[in-house]
Amino acid sequence: MQQPVPQLDFGQAVQLAMSRVKDMNGRSRRSEFWWTMLATMIPFFIIWVINRGMTSVIGTVLFSLLGACVWLCTVPLQCRRMHDTGRGHILVFALAGVYILQLLFMILFIAQVNSNPLAALSSPFSTLMGLCALVYFVLTIICIVFWAQDSQPGTNQWGPSPKYPNGMPNQNFGPQMPPQMPNQNFGPQQPPQMPQ
Repeated sequence: MQQPVPQLDFGQAVQLAMSRVKDMNGRSRRSEFWWTMLATMIPFFIIWVINRGMTSVIGTVLFSLLGACVWLCTVPLQCRRMHDTGRGHILVFALAGVYILQLLFMILFIAQVNSNPLAALSSPFSTLMGLCALVYFVLTIICIVFWAQDSQPGTNQWGPSPKYPNGMPNQNFGPQMPPQMPNQNFGPQQPPQMPQ
């Protein structure tokens, strides 16, 4: 049985993901996915810190749009990670769609808050934004469970496994015992004779 390919380190993972930023096909293993998601959180955090200093509506919208751009750049990686677990990418597209809808409703809500703050609280945009947030949360949990699973060994419809390119992983969890030879004497056992 074969050993899995060693996991990628931070630099290798981000470099590989950036070289395939537009590639919706193929497969990506867990180390490439999680290291790259961590790397994308760094600019997102920087944008958030900058936005904290800007209390205007423009700052909030700018933060939301830049955050969406950073997040949407990882959609191909999210699809490849789903492929690696043997699943299609419909959940990732649903997640992206709900994210964009939530962003749109948030911008409309903020615009309404500026024009009429009291009416904004009972507006349909606030309800739709909350509903999108709930759906997004549930889809995110489902996707995280799938993204955390191990690579499907061998080749599936999206290509060979980047972790187990030649098939099944090594299932050897300890030293193997040699097979025992069966007793070839099928008759009754005689007690050993003592010398006289």
